[in-house]
Amino acid sequence: MYLASNLKFLRKKSGKTQDALSSEVKIGRTTIANYESGISEPNVETLLTFANYFGISMDDLLSKNMEGPHPALSQGEGFSEKDLMLRAAFPAKPSGGYSGIPKIITVDNSGNDNIIYVPVKARAGYLSGYGDAEFMETLPTFRLPGLNNATYRMFEVDGPSMAPNVLHGDRIIGEWIDALDKIRDNRVYVVVHKGGVAVKRVVNRLKERGKLYLKSDTIAHRHEFPTLEIDPEDVKEVWYGRMKISSDFSEPAEVYHRLADLEMDVMEMKNLIKEADKLKGM
Repeated sequence: MYLASNLKFLRKKSGKTQDALSSEVKIGRTTIANYESGISEPNVETLLTFANYFGISMDDLLSKNMEGPHPALSQGEGFSEKDLMLRAAFPAKPSGGYSGIPKIITVDNSGNDNIIYVPVKARAGYLSGYGDAEFMETLPTFRLPGLNNATYRMFEVDGPSMAPNVLHGDRIIGEWIDALDKIRDNRVYVVVHKGGVAVKRVVNRLKERGKLYLKSDTIAHRHEFPTLEIDPEDVKEVWYGRMKISSDFSEPAEVYHRLADLEMDVMEMKNLIKEADKLKGM
């Protein structure tokens, strides 16, 4: 059955995001994401909704591989006129490349996306297990208010490479990026690539050089964290940093000390003025 791949293929080739399709067919975005990833399957009524929307039969939606080439296509054997028009409008997508959705999505009892938490100790396993349902089930999941219209994942930050803006032990909640060309320069992303899981600022030079560049914020440790050059075929996942959770309440030392010194100076001046007023009154 080709339902999952056909839904994703038809949606993307019609230029619709999951949010846009959700709005038009009145089916939840998370539900559509689960259909496209094969996590769940629609009932007959929902199948009919998709079939009518894309102008095809339910049988075609379920049983014909619309994404890949078909040997009978050139002769038109086994295809109706509508099938041939559809295939002409939606040519086969080349294999490989960055995936439009995460390999594994978990949902709660209401069908809403959970946020999967990847602590530092699970990073090595995540690099090889991000597409393994059994491994992903071992990771904690949770939900936060206001994070409902996309797929999110939380990663624990390791090391000082992004200090002072993102500190060791902070948690970054990232939103799934469905295409690498959507990466915006100098924003913080979690990039899962063949070399590891990196929390960095990214410079997108895919059009000019075919590369992504991962930069650190740190100045004190800059020599330890050189800019990384990443090939797009090495990228497994990209999550756009939407929120930071931090337990660090350290004072901004330089500014704090300047203010403290200024306060002491003002108090000393007030005391000197009081002493001068006392002397004048004597």
